[in-house]
Amino acid sequence: MSVNPEINSEEARKWVDSREWANGWNVTADESIDAVEFATQYKLNRPLWDKLFKYLAETDPKTLAQGKIVLEEGRLWINVLEYTPKGADDTKIESHENFIDLQYTYEGNELMGVAHHVTPVNEYDPVKDRTNYSTDEPIDYSVAGPDRFFLYFPKDMHQPSVKGEGDAVVSRKLVGKIEYAR
Repeated sequence: MSVNPEINSEEARKWVDSREWANGWNVTADESIDAVEFATQYKLNRPLWDKLFKYLAETDPKTLAQGKIVLEEGRLWINVLEYTPKGADDTKIESHENFIDLQYTYEGNELMGVAHHVTPVNEYDPVKDRTNYSTDEPIDYSVAGPDRFFLYFPKDMHQPSVKGEGDAVVSRKLVGKIEYAR
């Protein structure tokens, strides 16, 4: 994994909080995001990140149809999704090797989870860039909503799209896929 020895966690958190990366997008980076990894990846792949955040700043997600929006072929795209989240027991834990997930739920009632002690349940699928996992240990959940986004790097075993408290309602989400810089 890419680690930048020039950026410590305090500097990285200040950088995230400064929003110099946001390009006008007014959605907050969730506190669960690895600030050092975000700062490092932004520095290594700034043109992709800037293109993504500029697009998000200039686009009302509610106007987008479901499907894939390619911003840079093979390196950066957005999946526009609409679905009803499932319970945690019916939702897969996953990680990716070559792409970072930006998860932004702008309508709905769902949670994003991070698992720490997992067991792979399948071999890595290079076509889907995904490995799935199971765990018997607690997962750390955060409420997803229109005020925040989440980033999941290759080291992050995450469980997105889990039904929040109350009734299941339709969620609308953008999932940005950003090439991971090595």
